[in-house]
Parts: sequence; C-alpha cells; structure tokens
Amino acid sequence: MPKSIIVDPQRVLQSGVLKSRDIPLNCYQADINREVAQYGKSGLISVLRHMKLIRLFEISLNEIKTQSAFQEIAYNHKGPAHLSIGQESAAVGQCLTLGIDDLIFGSHRSHGEVLAKCFSAIEKLPEMRLQEIMTSYMDGSILKVVEKHNHGSIKDLCYDFIIYGAFAEIFAKKSGFNKGLGGSMHMFFAPFGSMPNNAIVGGSSDIAVGSALFKRINRKPGIVIANIGDGASGCGPTWEALMLAAMNQYRTLWPEDVGGAPPILFNFFNNFYGMGGQTDIETMGFGVLARIGAGVNEEGMHAERVVGWKPLAVADAIERKREILNQ
Repeated sequence: MPKSIIVDPQRVLQSGVLKSRDIPLNCYQADINREVAQYGKSGLISVLRHMKLIRLFEISLNEIKTQSAFQEIAYNHKGPAHLSIGQESAAVGQCLTLGIDDLIFGSHRSHGEVLAKCFSAIEKLPEMRLQEIMTSYMDGSILKVVEKHNHGSIKDLCYDFIIYGAFAEIFAKKSGFNKGLGGSMHMFFAPFGSMPNNAIVGGSSDIAVGSALFKRINRKPGIVIANIGDGASGCGPTWEALMLAAMNQYRTLWPEDVGGAPPILFNFFNNFYGMGGQTDIETMGFGVLARIGAGVNEEGMHAERVVGWKPLAVADAIERKREILNQ
C-alpha cells in the first residue's frame, strides 16, 4: 500500500525565494608534483598511451569507412561506426581510477569509452587474472587469434586481445567480443566492467540507473556511470533516468542500511553538437549543460563542468563524485 502523503498548505503556500546550489565550472588546478605523486610517472605515461591507442583505433576505422582501406589493407565495412575522435582524454580520464566493480555504460559514440575502461582494467589486474579472463572468455576464441602474433608480456597480450576483440565485433566477426552480434553500437566487455553502449540516443541512462539500483539493493560494491552525449540531454530517457535517480523515496522509504540513492553518475560528453544541430542555444536552452542539474533536486545533482581534454581533471572529478555516492 502506498504511504499517505501529507500536503501542508502553510508550507506549500509560504512566500519566499527558491535558491539553488552553485555549480562549479572548470575549477581543476593542475599541479604536476601532486599528479606525479598520485599516479606515478608510469601511470601518467599510460594515460597518454591509452589516448593515443584510442585515437589510432578511431582513425583507422574512419579510413576504412571512408576509403575502404587502412594502411593498404582493403576492407569494405557497411555497418555503422559513430566515432568519438577528439574525446579520448575524457574517456581515459573517466576510467583512470575506476576499479573492476565500477561499471560504465557507453554513449552513442562509445568505442573510446569501451576501450578506456578495458585499458584501465588491464593496468589494475594481476597478470594471472588477465590470463584467466582471456582463456575463459568465449572459450579462448579471441586469445587463440592474438597470441599467434604476440611475444610480449601477458599485459601486452591483453591489450592486443581488447583491441582485436573490439575491431572484430565492429566488423561483425564471430571472434568479436559479442560474436559480432552487437557491432559498433552494442559492444561491451563485461569482465572489465565495460557494459553495453546504446544505439538509442540517451538509452544508456535508464539502463545504468537500473544497474545502480541492482548494486544498491544487493549491496554490491562499486559505482555505475551513464555516459551520454549532450545531444541526449533533451531526450526523454535521459530525463526519466535523472528523475528516477533523484527520487526522495531513497531517503524516506528505504531502510538506512540499504545505503540511500543508487550509486549512479551521469556523465555528459559535451562536444557541442547532436545529430539535429548544435545543442548550445540552437536546439536547447541550458547554455551551460551542467545547469540542468539545478532543476532536478536541491543538491543540483552535484553537477559540475570539467574540461574534458584534461584527463586528470576528469579523473579528479570522478573520484570526488565517488565519495558523494559512497556516503
């Protein structure tokens, strides 16, 4: 039975001014000494390596799509390939501090997001565990392909495993992550916490909230990130997810030991355009995308704008939001 909701006329009709919380904009202050101490020189080199790998992945796919060849290797790819060239730093920064228990759901342009989460997992897991995953995943069918041409470490082999598995999936090969059935728009690799992207604009929003609810109800560790493009900020699924995630019922109806609202973080990749036009003023009225948080709840959803081409600024924001979600 639903609870009785009491509407107090004196409170509802009281005069006053509704105030919203300030929304920080681009406030990260770089400090190389602090960053080296936090991530280590090898960690920072890995950040650059991951960005370059993702950029090369997307460039090669673009050449195949537009020229039917890459480095003189002919290939005619007729399927979709929504690229995210230029967004590598945001994807890598997002995943820099995430663990295996943290999940990301991809946006409409998510090759880089999928790869970044997998690369991050490779750097964190011991080689024995990496070997177990590669051997057991799809009975080792991807591993059998890449191990013929790799003579380096297990970690190097795992990089080849991820890059090949992603390409094969996009090219609808049986040796792809999902046996070629997901393709560019529904690719994922669950063992590393990289969950499906979505062909529906904003479609990852609701799915990610459901995943976060599962974590909360079943006391599972980790957070969930819903990656969304700015073009999706005017779509119904996105707003439905925002409203569901921010419901006051998590504070008032759930037992305290459940842990409150679902551990969901909405990340908008704002590249200032959608399929129907520029979102900044032309098709929407928010001006600054982070402003929409002010319209959801009294915390403004802890909204913040971060410079996406600064991977360490993105990593810093993710960690600060994780602290809020784990309260």
